[in-house]
Amino acid sequence: MANITGHSIRRVRPLHPPFTHFPIAAYVMAAGFDVISAIGGGHAWAGQFWHAGTFVLIAGLSICLVTMLTGFADLARFAERRAAAVRTMAVHVCVQAGAFVIGVVDVTLGIAGYDHPSSTPVALLLTIAAAICACVGGFFGGTLVYTYGHGVAVEPERKSATAASAGHRSVRPARPARGADIKPVTRHRIRGR
Repeated sequence: MANITGHSIRRVRPLHPPFTHFPIAAYVMAAGFDVISAIGGGHAWAGQFWHAGTFVLIAGLSICLVTMLTGFADLARFAERRAAAVRTMAVHVCVQAGAFVIGVVDVTLGIAGYDHPSSTPVALLLTIAAAICACVGGFFGGTLVYTYGHGVAVEPERKSATAASAGHRSVRPARPARGADIKPVTRHRIRGR
């Protein structure tokens, strides 16, 4: 902990960011596998790609649950009051929730049609839609961090009474003393360039 102006600073680390990359990667990989499966048509390897995409999406949805829970925990810990950031956060949550729902429907169709040789057109469209939603939602999540600094700021922590009684004082910025050698800028000096 650092001591700055009478306060010790405790870094509050967000829980959400370490989990965000895995679901997005799973959505994109599942979409890629489904596209390869659709290109392959009725070949045996096409069905294997489709099954691989279904398994990857199941793993991504499982991690997505943890990601959403940590996101809501960080939302409660880092209260955001700026209107633009709150709007961006609402879009992020809605788009990512949509990606999750689309992914659940896609996995349900994948498990129901597991014996098919390759992905169905509906499942392919759902997988691509889920991947697009996940990427767009990730863009808005990045905007929250890199534009608005949400979850990045440090939280001041009050010093204990013993440290305060030991003579620690806050440091104020120095002001020039009265009568110091400060020359005012006048119109005459500005015109005289």
